Amino acid sequence: MVPFDPKRLASWVRGLEPVGRGAEAEVYRGVYAGVSAVFKIRPPKPYRHPRLDASLRASRTRKEAKLTIRARRGGARAPAVLAVYPSAGLIVFELIPGPLLRDLLGGRGGEAAGYAREAGRLLAKLHSARVSHGDFTTSNIIVSESGLVAIDFGLAEADPGVEEMAVDLHLFRRSLESAHARIAAQAYEAFVEGYLEAGGDPAVVRRAEEIRLMGRYVAARRSVWGGEG
Repeated sequence: MVPFDPKRLASWVRGLEPVGRGAEAEVYRGVYAGVSAVFKIRPPKPYRHPRLDASLRASRTRKEAKLTIRARRGGARAPAVLAVYPSAGLIVFELIPGPLLRDLLGGRGGEAAGYAREAGRLLAKLHSARVSHGDFTTSNIIVSESGLVAIDFGLAEADPGVEEMAVDLHLFRRSLESAHARIAAQAYEAFVEGYLEAGGDPAVVRRAEEIRLMGRYVAARRSVWGGEG
């Protein structure tokens, strides 16, 4: 592993290509030890006490790296972890070439169902590895030459129960409905088929449906009572 001084993080990042920014992390693209890589950095949060902030950033960085590695070892496609620097809030991943699943699904009909079925198989493998993703949407899946790859394990949990695994299915369905409404029903059906074919637990599928119905119930109550849940 190439030596890295966390104190030089800000100046070092200036040499990388920005890719995206979320509430907790910034993502860049560059080269690490001669390999094309993605750099995920949790920058300091000025509104938190410095010691608490440093502890949270370090623990969340270690956890994400650990669960990404666990997913890969369990047979699920996920980026290889090249380096982890908890004190800098930095994880370096291999770069996975390919578009996001989100960008390929629109208007693809039968092809969309094929992608969705493969996404279901991918999620089943994650769950078999005892990992729930926490944000399993079409925006967090890359379509690579070798198949679908799950990325961004920042909200992942180890040893999940039925509830946590069902939320993964629910979030995937929500992402289909919000970004790909025309094909959402067909794609989700294929997704569930793939999940079960790859060993996913039917109890998780049933719980995901209960979560969906519960959401509809809450929405209906809000519409009737003017926002009161």
